Amino acid sequence: MDRTPDLPRRWLNLGVLAHVDAGKTSLTEALLQLGGAVAQAGRVDDGTTQTDSLAMERRRGITIRAAVATFHVADVGVNLVDTPGHPDFIAEVDRSLSVLDGAVLVVSAVEGVQAQTIVLHRALRRLDVPTIFFVNKVDRMGADAGRTIRQIQRHLTESVVPLSVVHNAGTPDARVEDVGREQLCAELAGHDDELLAEWIDHGLPSRERLWQSLRSLTHASAVLCGSARTVVGVQQVIDAARRLFPTSSGDAGGPTSGQVFKIERTSKRARLCSIRLRTGSLAVRDHVAQGVVTAMQIHQPGGAVPGTRATAGQIVQVEGLDQARIGDWIGPRPSGVPAPNFLPPALQSTITARDPGQQHDLHKALAELADLDPLITLRVRDDELHVSLYGRVQQEVIAETLATEYGIEVLLGQPSVICVERPAGVGHAVLRYGEPDHQYPFTLGVTVEPAAPGIGVSLVVAAEHGSLPLHVYGTIEGFREAVYRYLDEPLAAGPNGWPVTDVKITVVESGYPPAAPHPAHVRYTTALVVKEALENAGTTVCEPIDRVNVEFPSDTMPEVLKVLGRYGAIGETTTLSSELAVVQGAVRTGSVDALRNELTGAAHGLAVVDAQLDHYAPIRRQPARARG
Repeated sequence: MDRTPDLPRRWLNLGVLAHVDAGKTSLTEALLQLGGAVAQAGRVDDGTTQTDSLAMERRRGITIRAAVATFHVADVGVNLVDTPGHPDFIAEVDRSLSVLDGAVLVVSAVEGVQAQTIVLHRALRRLDVPTIFFVNKVDRMGADAGRTIRQIQRHLTESVVPLSVVHNAGTPDARVEDVGREQLCAELAGHDDELLAEWIDHGLPSRERLWQSLRSLTHASAVLCGSARTVVGVQQVIDAARRLFPTSSGDAGGPTSGQVFKIERTSKRARLCSIRLRTGSLAVRDHVAQGVVTAMQIHQPGGAVPGTRATAGQIVQVEGLDQARIGDWIGPRPSGVPAPNFLPPALQSTITARDPGQQHDLHKALAELADLDPLITLRVRDDELHVSLYGRVQQEVIAETLATEYGIEVLLGQPSVICVERPAGVGHAVLRYGEPDHQYPFTLGVTVEPAAPGIGVSLVVAAEHGSLPLHVYGTIEGFREAVYRYLDEPLAAGPNGWPVTDVKITVVESGYPPAAPHPAHVRYTTALVVKEALENAGTTVCEPIDRVNVEFPSDTMPEVLKVLGRYGAIGETTTLSSELAVVQGAVRTGSVDALRNELTGAAHGLAVVDAQLDHYAPIRRQPARARG
């Protein structure tokens, strides 16, 4: 018997984004209340929200992991994707954006546009997600919707179309009403020449015609106002989202294609994958590259319910895909769907169990977390555990997760940058089978030397072809590909404990006895020889340098330049207009967080610092060379 619940004919996957404390989760709760999914909106302060399900999310009042909640409006099922707003979780935001049909970007009418608002808006534009703005908290003291809309035009996009008029702003009696038809037509006619001609020739167009015009203006964004706390203006958000954003009909035709954007563990520690289906369908017992679907749950008002089949447009939770990773595609990626773009963490911290007897359990727990979440990267250096980070808040969240879910209290070290090592010279090493100090039946000799910056790892096979174990690997290219994979282990930590990059490795000697070597013997020998060759070559430790793009109000230029000067990031290029200034330069990655914090004050909270890894440069003081 098919247990799939009755479903709407069309689906809208709607994101809610905001800077910290703009009221994003409150808006999500209000949408669910008006959509009939909950009887009463939850409150962040009370810890009763539907989407902030993690205990630490409720305690902190921030969203850490993307969460999905559903309500139905007529024949449209709306999956609300509540995304993080804190900068430490920007990669989580990008993962969530890739599954959206549209987004509501929340801006506080009191605090106005913040630096994180600008970062989120740029991410939405980069991934081509249609967006409407919701100016929230119009009932709070100091609220000024008009000022906030002007900030949106100044810092985000000049092309906005206000759909709300606010009355009694800044008081508990604040209310909103729709912009009049003539005023709305005048706003739209400034962007739509065809609509202007119709108005002149045939009189004031109908409101439905105005919605059609707004829907066609890909460069213009609607702005609504209200208060999520009092549910003022929230119905208008629902109406605008239905009218302006594309929906999926749930057509099951075509190949199955969907993206994994979140992975959790069930109470039985099974992997639970959240997938947004783009085309086709997915059913229990389907075989895909990542495993076999053994169970699924489909989001419905009130929570996910068991089902047997999901179709395009839906978000579904699936068990059985034991090989899935966040970001994987189930089937082919549809053309025109951009890939999320976020940089790996640039910081790391040591992590130790308070109880030494739990150190092994800590290693296993971190390995499990890293397997689920690419935001967490684990490595071992000098018998210490190191976890990669985006910032201090994420560090604290990892500690709370380990304490609450695994019962392990931890000590965290001071965050530091992740460096790399490059060969300082040429080094050679060889291990020959049959010699007393080499236990494996395989001979390998390699030379390591510096490669051009940015090359990564280059492998050349120059040994006599007849000496290669081709009956194990088939071809010379098969041998080269296998050895290239085996390099992961010896290059993961050089003589100083950092990953090795920009290195050329040449296989100059090979051999084996009449009995063919096992691939494991080749792998072990490769690790030993490459490590010895790196020791002989010596390495230079290099720290990451970011290319920074700093955008800030022009009238704060003197204060901003002082801060940039203190960090050695004097602009290489500067663009100046009457409203905004943009300075580009380079700064040590380890200084970016401190630079961003100081610039926030210097630019009155409106500095946006985009930092991207540009290159690695030798650290000023190299560690003493470790020689045996």
